[in-house]
Amino acid sequence: MQFQKKYFLLLSVILFSFYTKAKSNDYCGSLRYDTEIFQTVQTTSNIIFGSNTSSGGVLTTLKLDVYEPAGDSLTMRPLIVWVHGGSFVAGTKTNADIVSLCQHFAKRGYVCASIEYRLGFSLFPPTSAVAKQEVFLAMQDMKAAIRYFRKDAATSNTFRIDPSMIFGGGSSAGAFTALHLAYLDEPSELSSEIDTALIGGLEGNSGNPGYPSTINAVINLCGALGDKSWIHTNDIPVVSMHGDRDGTVPYATATIYLLGVFPIMVVDGSFSISDYANSIGLRNEMFTYYGADHVPYAANLAYMDTTVRFVSNFLYNYMGCTPSDPLPLGNTSTTGINSLPTVGDFSVSPNPGNGIFRFDFSGFEKVQRLSIFDISGRKLKEFNDFKNTAIVNLSDFGKGIYFYTLSSEKKYFSGKLVIQN
Repeated sequence: MQFQKKYFLLLSVILFSFYTKAKSNDYCGSLRYDTEIFQTVQTTSNIIFGSNTSSGGVLTTLKLDVYEPAGDSLTMRPLIVWVHGGSFVAGTKTNADIVSLCQHFAKRGYVCASIEYRLGFSLFPPTSAVAKQEVFLAMQDMKAAIRYFRKDAATSNTFRIDPSMIFGGGSSAGAFTALHLAYLDEPSELSSEIDTALIGGLEGNSGNPGYPSTINAVINLCGALGDKSWIHTNDIPVVSMHGDRDGTVPYATATIYLLGVFPIMVVDGSFSISDYANSIGLRNEMFTYYGADHVPYAANLAYMDTTVRFVSNFLYNYMGCTPSDPLPLGNTSTTGINSLPTVGDFSVSPNPGNGIFRFDFSGFEKVQRLSIFDISGRKLKEFNDFKNTAIVNLSDFGKGIYFYTLSSEKKYFSGKLVIQN
């Protein structure tokens, strides 16, 4: 199994290198993937990609919906496989937040798929073992969906995806699923509480055998991982977004409760995942929705805009391109993505303050852009082409927490501003 995993990863790296060199203009040098360039999206619904038996013994047909930029003629396009939330007992591939994410990214030029997976616990309230098994089954189904698209690329090529550029992500339970697909990848990491041989092992039997189920990066929106130590230095990168007041899925490391009532197990939330990834040098980015509860983007357009832009910037950067409108980071640093300034490059004072801030750029290259955002990521003001210092008056914004980004030709940095009165 370990040999097979390494073979597939090596194959993906080789294919990625070949395709990037062969068609680099498809990923960089245009607005595609960096912003929404398509007006409409074409949706193909209820495509059967596999089937399997649920934990309750019910044979389940698995379907997915595909979202493509309408009128797109490009022959090879990156794919994002999205997984919906619902605590592994509810939700559908047409959950509003997942549909919105698919549409936004399809308008940027991606092919997106929203998938079904087996739902429901065989015992309620579930034990830790039962809950772990449901995550495992969902992970198997997601792998079958990824294999479906690689099979399509090798045969009918209906969806014209680039099999070397596949990302996987999800919201809440869907993020759990994507994270476990990415990092629960060694037999030694499997829980002894799950009879993995009986239900098909790491790859599962949900369909499309013989094709790789690996992904290039994972998109974690308000999810968690069973054990952060499953992440290794040579693993795929991760972008995480999470509310620090999340009452459903822990922001850091804590016990997760089903429906807010039934304790299940201790999990590592997005903050802990990012902090650990930073400690081992794994490429990652983290954004905190300060003061926000669970999946704030599901019912708030400003949060959705923030989510799309932050994830889009991460993927665009992963593909070797420079985003045109970077968002501020959350409260953790990133590894291997942005070039951070050294101490003394610039200062902001007084901070906290009354809304009038002095930015000193004496040790920073010429600043091309200074952008100010609110906590939802909505851009409030932008200033351009500074020399050594700048006085920025934000006193009309009101008391609260704001963020800024600084960008020069070679560096990018973000920080927090606090207006106290």
